[in-house]
Amino acid sequence: MGGRTRRSTVGVVDLARDLGVSTATVSRALNGSPAVRPELAERIRQYAAEQGYVANRLARGLSASISRAFVGFVIPYVDTPAYSGVAAECSRQLSTGGTQMILTVTQNEPERELQQLRELVASRIAGLIIAPSTGVLEESRAILRGLPVVELHRSCGIGAPGVFADDEGVMRDAVTHLVELGHTDIAYLGTPEALSHGAMRLRAVSGALEKAGLDPDRMPVRLVEPTRDNGRAAVNELLDGPVRPTAVVVGGGALSVGAAEAVRARGLRLPDDLSLVVYGDPAWFSLSDPPLTAVSVPYDRLASEAATLLSGLLDGADVAPVPHLLAPELRVAGSTGRPGRPLP
Repeated sequence: MGGRTRRSTVGVVDLARDLGVSTATVSRALNGSPAVRPELAERIRQYAAEQGYVANRLARGLSASISRAFVGFVIPYVDTPAYSGVAAECSRQLSTGGTQMILTVTQNEPERELQQLRELVASRIAGLIIAPSTGVLEESRAILRGLPVVELHRSCGIGAPGVFADDEGVMRDAVTHLVELGHTDIAYLGTPEALSHGAMRLRAVSGALEKAGLDPDRMPVRLVEPTRDNGRAAVNELLDGPVRPTAVVVGGGALSVGAAEAVRARGLRLPDDLSLVVYGDPAWFSLSDPPLTAVSVPYDRLASEAATLLSGLLDGADVAPVPHLLAPELRVAGSTGRPGRPLP
């Protein structure tokens, strides 16, 4: 089976013949029936995905005018406005046209993501919005290429339209702001370079340092998966490192919440002991004492653009597979100032 060339169309009969099982067994496995042994069901689903059956089945369904009653919304995390806020707004906008949104959370696990995509396709969704996992699998890409898809925040190279924050300029502004205040020892906490936005933000921060005449190779850096716990741990590592920063720039919403919590837990005064620039939700960060200087992201506009693009795809509109970029802005507040006394 492994050396066979993939066929242009694959049906249940083909899968049953190749695997040496009945067509009824294949159908039950693909529909999630408990009547099939779990290990056999998984083998059938895996082989079906390898042969392109899921995508082919979806394409046939679309050509038969699948109802647009349901769409998927696939995100890695739900405990940050970058995803929860956008999901809520997308759901509200899509529901005005009679479309209901099915939310799934992958926990940034590629295998879980693949299983969720299979289940969404089996539910006959009309399309989806997705923020793909860091290590998205090729089988997942194959499914996504067979669907009307809009990418959100992250890109995984499937040739789909996407909605992203145009972070490069604003991250440069954040570093320039600190340099103009007199900071030369600036640390950066961001998301992994394997993520499209992680690479962009790190590139912008390094470029701004270099333009200011500072050596970006000396900048303490931590690149971690964007969770609150990781934000807390990474900031503590940066502050306990051999080069004590006088300022920290954070490139990620959940990371920013964790970073702010870690700074407060250490009893550091902003901006006397440390200047801090965070990323994401200006409403939450304005409640801090002092209010935090923040890269303010227009999540409501990101949601509106994603919902509009998906609706266009479902209506058969000619939507170009290009990125749609919305610019955040730097909102200067009380957490940044001139360098104070060295950290204890």
